[in-house]
Amino acid sequence: MDADWTKHAKSGSLLDSTHLIEIKHGTHLSETVRMLRQGSFELANGTPVRFDAWYRTSWVDTRVTWMTQVNDQFGLIFGASTGERGRKYTINPSLKLGMLWQEPMSRTATLSLRASTVLGGRLKEKSCIADYGEIGGVQEVNCRLVASTLQPAETLRLLLDEKPRDRHQVGVTLTWRH
Repeated sequence: MDADWTKHAKSGSLLDSTHLIEIKHGTHLSETVRMLRQGSFELANGTPVRFDAWYRTSWVDTRVTWMTQVNDQFGLIFGASTGERGRKYTINPSLKLGMLWQEPMSRTATLSLRASTVLGGRLKEKSCIADYGEIGGVQEVNCRLVASTLQPAETLRLLLDEKPRDRHQVGVTLTWRH
């Protein structure tokens, strides 16, 4: 396989054998944050506080992935995502790395193995400082739960801190042509 890689690299055909395989605008983490925009609560004086401004973004996390075919059986998968930011959250950019291997089983059947991993891309929610007045003073709290019955310190455990759901993927496919 090393000989094939060297041959491709010298001829410049690695670039010719690189193909776009995915463009994904918005991830499941982006969707999680988008759903939070619908929330709200009221301050003690009745003033509404809407979450929309906290969880709005001007750019949605976008992933682009390519595959470079090294030889007839093996390909390298690589890509990146942009990340996303709002006032109360961050989705970090990420890198995607993987491979695709195909083995002809017969003239009509091919077995394929695809594996990839995403590095980075974590969603982290930010806290707020809330003034509970005489009953609790100024404390750090989960912004979304500032008006809940939970103690402010307990709400901090509920801040979003999630890795991409699709960070590890493995797939085996048997293709049969007749």
